[in-house]
Amino acid sequence: MQRLRFPRLPPGLVPAPAPPALLRTPGVLFGRREFVKGIGAVLLALALPFTRLRRVYAAARGRFFTADELATLEALCERILPADGDPGARDLGAASYIERLLTAFDRPVPLIFAGGPFSNRNPFPDNSTGTPSDKRPRDAFRRFIRLTGAQRLRWQAELLGSNQVPGAAFNDAAAGGPLPGLRQMYRDGLRVVDTAARNMAGAAYAALPSDQQDAILTTLDRTVFTPDARRGMSFVDVLIQHTLEGCFSLPEYGGNRDGRGWALLGLEGDDQPLGYSIFSRATDGYDERPDHPMSTPNPDELAGARALSPDGERIQQSIMALATAVSKFFGE
Repeated sequence: MQRLRFPRLPPGLVPAPAPPALLRTPGVLFGRREFVKGIGAVLLALALPFTRLRRVYAAARGRFFTADELATLEALCERILPADGDPGARDLGAASYIERLLTAFDRPVPLIFAGGPFSNRNPFPDNSTGTPSDKRPRDAFRRFIRLTGAQRLRWQAELLGSNQVPGAAFNDAAAGGPLPGLRQMYRDGLRVVDTAARNMAGAAYAALPSDQQDAILTTLDRTVFTPDARRGMSFVDVLIQHTLEGCFSLPEYGGNRDGRGWALLGLEGDDQPLGYSIFSRATDGYDERPDHPMSTPNPDELAGARALSPDGERIQQSIMALATAVSKFFGE
């Protein structure tokens, strides 16, 4: 059989070989496993509806909520604790706290119970001088505690639903039915809120002005969101509870950014291992911290008691009125 002959190019016209990186296949560039996983993700994405595609993308970023769901959640949290000169729930990270709770079991040690005994927000005391030292403990609050079998079962039922966790439905019949999972409760609740906003106001809930957001949330709270049989709480009830937890709990749980929620309440958060009075071997006694003397009504009010905010004043007046009414009732 006669061989085909191709014309030879002059030496100066012979193309240079492509750089090695350009000759590699995708499988070589990424590694076989990564390439197969990537192809699988693409094929899966092509087969998914758009909403589920967004959830796959969110999960790939280590998130639970899609961008639209997160925007709706942040707007809802902000209506629970709006900014008014002080930071609101959005700035305090309430939505991040909620998402961290709902994805607690995405990690080897579930993010349920923070460890201890100390964070690194305060230094160790220097007992030789009775003053703060330059050494700080590591933030042990970031090392979460492993759950017992019973705790794991209970918290998985809380997040996923008792009928979705093997062994968790043993009490459903006596308790009035399955325990709804918080993850699905948030999925459904956010969808209802955003759908109502688009139907009632023609825009996504997060894009509406605050007065329209309040009106929609109030309407849904009175008509659509009803308490479930197990918790006795509606979606709005759960949202309020988690928003407040996210604003004022330990920052290690995902909210209360930079401890600003504590500052909003006039709290300093955890104070150990330093404390407010330090034992001094030099004086053989306890010394007050000059910046936080224990002999004052409040350790951080060196210049005298601070005036309450208008909200704090109203709360105080309400408490006093209630106490007076109770006293008169029992006195009569």
